Amino acid sequence: MTTQLDDALKPINEMIGALAPKLRGALVEELVDEISRERPDAASRKAIVLDNIVAEALREAPMPTRVRASPKLARCSSALPEAATTLACDVIAVAEAILSAPDLTDDVMLKVCAADRQEHMQIIAKRQKVSAVIAETIVELGEASTVLVLVRNVGVQLSAEGFANIVARHGGDAAVRSTLAQRPDCPPDIASKFTAPATSQVPTGDELLALLHELAEERQIVPAMDLLMRCIGRDRDAGRKILERDDEKALGAICHIAGVDAETYEHLVHAWRVSAGKPLTDVHKAPVRFRLMRPAEIDRVLARLPLARMRTGEAVPA
Repeated sequence: MTTQLDDALKPINEMIGALAPKLRGALVEELVDEISRERPDAASRKAIVLDNIVAEALREAPMPTRVRASPKLARCSSALPEAATTLACDVIAVAEAILSAPDLTDDVMLKVCAADRQEHMQIIAKRQKVSAVIAETIVELGEASTVLVLVRNVGVQLSAEGFANIVARHGGDAAVRSTLAQRPDCPPDIASKFTAPATSQVPTGDELLALLHELAEERQIVPAMDLLMRCIGRDRDAGRKILERDDEKALGAICHIAGVDAETYEHLVHAWRVSAGKPLTDVHKAPVRFRLMRPAEIDRVLARLPLARMRTGEAVPA
């Protein structure tokens, strides 16, 4: 039926393709506006016809038209899978709205996933829910930075095989190892490989600085934050929330309380930004900002941190 429909609509698509770019763009926008208002049923003939016409027209539409069309089609992406796929495979400026659409189907996302579309897969990996099929595809095709985004998302469904594939393909990346071990659904045999055993001794002084430098070198920012929180007797979950909020000032306050120096703080910030894929342009200013932190700021951060809770299998800190 698809071939017959393509043949039947070929004259219309050729007419649209022959229009001047501005006219073609205006026509596409009118069609998209109509679709987003009406939201036809995906199984209806009207939706199938419009999907074919819009998908063909969008391939040659001017960039501004595609950018404006993307958020509108995102509201009805499941009804027009071909048009949605066309925009989802476009440049990031066009694709982002479609890739974030709540009702985007796995079929469309599977067509988008490709080794040369790392940014596209990173957006998919941040979705509120990611199925096991999509997750495994991203693991197979994604670079370490893309897989790290996937592993950080608690809404991603990962099977035991999925975890094993991540270890096999990206287990050499310290940030992936560290984040993988923190997932509550990580199989115990995998988590035990990457989680340091708890001890009753809380390191201080030069021993603490040496451990933090070592963790920073390996970009294991989550274990480093866990260690700092244990040193000041505060709950590790609060420390991980600080990482999620990207709150470097709070990290600075914790380092002050733990007796960490400015140089070590700079190493931690550098590792944090590298593991998160953030720019390093002003990392050299971190020690200055660290030294200028006021006691009132440090006290405010400390007041918000809950006391450490005893967890099963953990020793009580000395």
